[in-house]
Amino acid sequence: MSFEQISYLAQIVASVGVVVSLIFVGLQIRQNTGALQRNEHNSTMAQWTVIRMAIAKNRDIAELMTAGLQGERALDAADQLRLEQMLAENVWASFHIWERTQRGIFPKGTFELSCGAHLCGLFTTAGGGRWWRNAKETGFPPGFVVDVAAALAKNAEAYSEASVAVNKDSHDS
Repeated sequence: MSFEQISYLAQIVASVGVVVSLIFVGLQIRQNTGALQRNEHNSTMAQWTVIRMAIAKNRDIAELMTAGLQGERALDAADQLRLEQMLAENVWASFHIWERTQRGIFPKGTFELSCGAHLCGLFTTAGGGRWWRNAKETGFPPGFVVDVAAALAKNAEAYSEASVAVNKDSHDS
């Protein structure tokens, strides 16, 4: 084997080594991306857990949310502020899911499936709707506000269709 042939063989081996290295790096990046996405999911769940547990463990907060959203009683200034902060926490946690979905960290449709109905439940109440009408203008990105409006419209349409079906079933009985 001549020196030139050895040189060609070395270049081929080096090229194969580079390709194998690139494949390995690609696999490592994919694995790391998966871990980062899992961390984002875990972070999101932790944010929601704090909110849910505050309501579940503290009857006072649950009663405040119920009374404030339904307009069952007038809230004093302190309770109104507490209600607004709980609503803001719910919406900001939803915003983070929306934003992570926009960036492709969460699968397309995650916001609509995980937060759309929840926010509709809040914003179709007297207190929640009043708060959202003011808050959406001052504290949230326009794209998020548009997507919340779409969820509200879709939910209203679904509610209307469900009401028609229930009324039809009642009439047929």
